[in-house]
Amino acid sequence: MRLKFRIIVRPAIALAVLLISAAVSSAQEDPVPKTRLRSPASVSGHIGGESHDSYVIRARRGRRMTVQLSWRREGDNRAELTVSESANFFEGGSVNFGKTSADGRRWDGRIPRTGDYYIYVVAHPEARYRLRVKVR
Repeated sequence: MRLKFRIIVRPAIALAVLLISAAVSSAQEDPVPKTRLRSPASVSGHIGGESHDSYVIRARRGRRMTVQLSWRREGDNRAELTVSESANFFEGGSVNFGKTSADGRRWDGRIPRTGDYYIYVVAHPEARYRLRVKVR
C-alpha cells in the first residue's frame, strides 16, 4: 500500500514543480532600471539591438503630456518611443489615449488619471537620441 502511494505522489509532485517552473520562466522580468524624470525633462541616450531604455514620470489627472524623440540619422536607422502604464516593457502595451504624430517621433495626450507613466525608447539597429518630456 505504501509503495503505491509513493508511485502516485512523486509524479504528481514532479508535474507540479514542472508547471510552476514553466510559469515562472515564461514571465519575463524587465531588468532595465527606469530613470525617473521631472517635467520638463531632456535626456540623451544611445540604444540599439535587442534592448530598450526606460523612463518614468508621474503625471496628474487632467494635465497634458508631450513626449518628443529625435535621433541622429545614420544610414537607415530608426528610433521609436512608446508611452505605457506598465512598469514591465515586455508585458505592457501603449496607452489607449493620446496621439502619435510626426512619423512616431511625437506623442501628446491628456492624462486620464494620476499615476506613473513609462516611456520606452527602442532603435534599430542603433541610435543616439534625445528625449524631451513635458507635463503642463
